[in-house]
Amino acid sequence: MMTTKEIITKVVEKMGYRPEVDDDGDIYFWYQMKAIYVLTNGDDNFISIMHPQFYEIEEGQEALVLTVCNKMTRELKTVKVFLDKTFTSVSGTCELYFTDEDMLEKTLERALEVFGVLRTLFRLKMKEMEKE
Repeated sequence: MMTTKEIITKVVEKMGYRPEVDDDGDIYFWYQMKAIYVLTNGDDNFISIMHPQFYEIEEGQEALVLTVCNKMTRELKTVKVFLDKTFTSVSGTCELYFTDEDMLEKTLERALEVFGVLRTLFRLKMKEMEKE
């Protein structure tokens, strides 16, 4: 039986990407010049697909950025948008359980579509909120 990481690697390769493993053992690959991580929690089928640090926070923007993150997390059904622990950047994740390789592939495709426009959506929401 394949491990969760082996299944993820197989599916990512099937999709035409080149998965790599970082020093922490996390799987990542490049999509539209963005590093996308697929994080696992042991060998169960729960994964977190992450688009890390897609927006750098300027000093004094923290409250606005938190508001935009909250708004986007409410409005985007599959994505959590949040500040990192140091309050210096914004990341996004899609978290889910998958049952088989086909479901994982479809979910990864959907996450990549969302991550492809996440930074643009975030900046638009920032501009909207700044006007209010």
